[in-house]
Amino acid sequence: MTLEAPAVRPGPAPAPATRSHVQIGREQLAYALLFAAGATLRLWDLGSRALHHDESIHAQWSWDLLRGGYEHNPIFHGPLYYHVQAFVFLLFGASDATARLSAACFGIALMMMPLALRRWLGPWGTFAACAFIALSPTLVYFSRFFREDIYLAVFTLAMVIAMWRYLASGADRWLVGFATAVAAAHATKEATYLLVAIFLLFLDVALAAELAHQALALRPQASRADRAILTVSLVPYAWVLAALWPAAGRLRRWAGWTRLPRTGDVLVVLGTLTVPLLAPVLHEPLEGLFARPGQLQWPAVCQATGSTARQNVLLLGGTYALLVGAAAWVGLAWRPRTWLMAAGLAALLYLTLMTTFWTNLGGLCSGPWGSLDYWITQHGVRRGNQPWFYYTMLMPAYEFLVLSIALFGGWWAVARGDAFSRFLVFWILGIWAALSWAGEKMPWLNVHIALPVALLAAWTVQQALARAGERRPPLTAFAGLGLAAAGAALVLVYLPLGGIAGALIRVAVVAAGVAAGAAAGRPWSRQVIPAATVAVLIGGLLPFSVRTMVGVTFERGDVPKDLLIYTQSSPAIPDLAADISALARATGLGYDLPIAVDTTDSFAWPWAWYLRDYRRVSYADFTNGLPPGDFRVILAAERNAAKVTEALGPRVEEYAPPERYPHRWWFPEEYKAALPGGPWSIDTWKRILRGVLGGEWLPTWYRFWRDHDPGRPPGSVDAYAFFPANFDRTTGLLTLRPAPPPAPSTDAEGRPVFGQPGAGAGQFLAPTDIATDAEGNLYVVDRLTRKLQKFDREGNFVAAVDIRTTPSEASEPWGLAVAPNGDVVVADTFGWTIRVFDRDLRPIRTFGTAPGGSQPPALDELFGPRDLAFDPDGNLWVTDTGHDRIVVFSLDGTPIRAVGGSGSGPGQFDEPVGIAIAPDGTVYVADMFNARVQVLDRQGRYVRAFPVDGWGGTDALDKPFLALLPGGRLAVSLPSRNEVRVYTTDGRLLTVIAPSADPLRSPYGLVTGADGRLWIVEGGASRVRGFDID
Repeated sequence: MTLEAPAVRPGPAPAPATRSHVQIGREQLAYALLFAAGATLRLWDLGSRALHHDESIHAQWSWDLLRGGYEHNPIFHGPLYYHVQAFVFLLFGASDATARLSAACFGIALMMMPLALRRWLGPWGTFAACAFIALSPTLVYFSRFFREDIYLAVFTLAMVIAMWRYLASGADRWLVGFATAVAAAHATKEATYLLVAIFLLFLDVALAAELAHQALALRPQASRADRAILTVSLVPYAWVLAALWPAAGRLRRWAGWTRLPRTGDVLVVLGTLTVPLLAPVLHEPLEGLFARPGQLQWPAVCQATGSTARQNVLLLGGTYALLVGAAAWVGLAWRPRTWLMAAGLAALLYLTLMTTFWTNLGGLCSGPWGSLDYWITQHGVRRGNQPWFYYTMLMPAYEFLVLSIALFGGWWAVARGDAFSRFLVFWILGIWAALSWAGEKMPWLNVHIALPVALLAAWTVQQALARAGERRPPLTAFAGLGLAAAGAALVLVYLPLGGIAGALIRVAVVAAGVAAGAAAGRPWSRQVIPAATVAVLIGGLLPFSVRTMVGVTFERGDVPKDLLIYTQSSPAIPDLAADISALARATGLGYDLPIAVDTTDSFAWPWAWYLRDYRRVSYADFTNGLPPGDFRVILAAERNAAKVTEALGPRVEEYAPPERYPHRWWFPEEYKAALPGGPWSIDTWKRILRGVLGGEWLPTWYRFWRDHDPGRPPGSVDAYAFFPANFDRTTGLLTLRPAPPPAPSTDAEGRPVFGQPGAGAGQFLAPTDIATDAEGNLYVVDRLTRKLQKFDREGNFVAAVDIRTTPSEASEPWGLAVAPNGDVVVADTFGWTIRVFDRDLRPIRTFGTAPGGSQPPALDELFGPRDLAFDPDGNLWVTDTGHDRIVVFSLDGTPIRAVGGSGSGPGQFDEPVGIAIAPDGTVYVADMFNARVQVLDRQGRYVRAFPVDGWGGTDALDKPFLALLPGGRLAVSLPSRNEVRVYTTDGRLLTVIAPSADPLRSPYGLVTGADGRLWIVEGGASRVRGFDID
């Protein structure tokens, strides 16, 4: 395996000299058009998408760097791209568009860089590589996303280019360039350590192979098996031989090693640059021998004072002195001048950036020590909590074009390829495995898999055309084959016909395509088959790949219908920021407009970016209430919205009903539960077989691949925006007096609606359940305002009460029922109690106690009572959700018995939530995590169950409710899918309530009103809506 001059199969033979000028012109024109298209995809409409949580932090820190307020912090990587982006802000100012401009420029550079690998990719492979990168859904999306991964991809490819250029030419400038790229990568993101490990391992294996070749060169009787055995034997020691090469003269002469291969040179440079940065690996041994536990933990190690600081300086200084000294000894003994140039330039670049041009000497600690030390601790945190198969799911969903070509050429690359193609395979397998092993798995890391896969696919294109030989069909024939494949694929995927007719047409299309291909290829040899296969793959998949790229980038960029979109800021945030700007102008306060922003659960981001120019912004945790001040705008996390209204008191009337908006939202993640075991579990492979052969996995995956619509709403963390009541957000002008709250109204299709966002009379922040009395009055409970409100049968407000005894009392009510005597009973889920009110909402009694941890729990211990219902005997059945049981009480609060227990068997529960009881005493229970409705008799004995597709999610707010309807029907809410289903009581689906014009938003409680309508509580819309169900 000789790496200095890898064998590259030539491309198609050049045309005669008289046409060479025309051919060169065509190639240049093709590249110009490709690069123009790629640049347009990366620069067009950069500011249209809301800045992601992480993007806003990176943008703000870059802005702070420009103003002198940045210090390196490894939590958010860097610092190289912060410096680059600060320069962009200096030139073009700060906006959402300019915040992504440097990433877009690096994405453009990445698209062009394969030109430097033309020697290994060949002419067609180089163009294919540029095209695959230019149109890649993953690489385009994250070229328009201000995170560090696209910058790291550029430096990674620069490392690859410099390494292979040096292996081919032996010119020292490529080693210096390689070292610079390594330093830039380390100054960008800690994932560089994984990439460096892959490169080091490949170089070590390659060096072992070349040393084995040298050792056996003078032994003609040595077989390929001998060489393989010797290579494997040398792998554990090859790196040591490279490091000690100058001192191992006797061993080299004995082994017949005449010179250190160039792979050894690259290994020395990369190894000596890496060893000092691995110092944090010694964290625990150093603490165990010389320091207190936690003393060397970042950031404490960099922030210590006094004697501890002096001890840290001695420990870290001594450690780095030893490691740098050892690396320098190896490098200077190897080639002093070359090593000093490479290592010196790399160290200068890395430390200059870490210290922000030597203005922050703390970067000498936070960079070399803090970066790796912090991210080692994060491995166990498993941020994102994604499954082991995460990237095996992402790559086929987005990079199916290049992945299919790379899979086609993978065996070819290993068995019949050259050293470069084997390196690409090694890179792909290594980074795929490393990222799948790492604790934190995120969609932007898919960039580092998509890049080498695109290069291997491009190499395959070149080899397929080269294999066809000079007597191959004209390129127009391959183009025609690709177009035919595109047409056939579009017909197969989008043909509207289903059933037998559709299947027959699809089979006919495939058969016709195969027959036509066979007939067209008859005059040509079998050597054309690989090129024809590649043409079919490109033609058949390219339209879908481009459609996927355009959709995720330009249509759904901040709406999480794609796996690439993770905890994305919603489009509501830029709209609200525009409203704040309009209010600032209308009031004349400008950037002195007083604003309060809740910092709970990191809600300050991306607001810190969007409000960067405002001088009177108070950032505070609203958990304990609103900070002191007179604020014109208040932005509060959903769970703290009620505390804001309480803190405002009578002044709440100065604010319009608050707007609820999704602050961050994410792709539905039901896939996490698909394979709970690891890849080495037998159960995992049984599940895969069942899902593929007998389940819905393939149809579900196909529908998502085709439409990129998960078919269910995204998960979200919501917030409320409070604006002055006299501010008209539609016109951006102040009005003379606040508008009165609206009366009950109708939705877009004429259905009755009552309620609106707010904490006042007839308003809701997060309503959950509804009940009706014998007179037709409607009662609604709100988990955030802790209010129970009474309305007449038309939805007009009648009365309200705070269910708590004192404002400081813990409480979060979810369930509601009306007793036969007219009393109104509330399940206070996180008050651990049942609260009883009379029909005028006067409190009568409270019963139930908080869980004490006893096993089994006492009957009156309630661990999150979620819902309740009365049986024909007047007894109250309560779903004791945390204890996975139902507790039966008399109305006076006397516990009678418990039903069920934890499990998935008949009569057992896992997260029982909603409950409904028929006039004959039959009990229906929403067994959420078991994804079924269980039916019990009046004694609580199991009768039957039926499944509910869409239940089983673990979101804390995904809690379904039930309601019995006339005619032996059962209504079931599915909050996560924004729909209500109506079943027969034995589980046959009758209808789905999911209006398209004005969709349901987190439907919870259900009740049939006096007028026969089904009233549905929409927690996500702060309203109640009535539906005709006959």
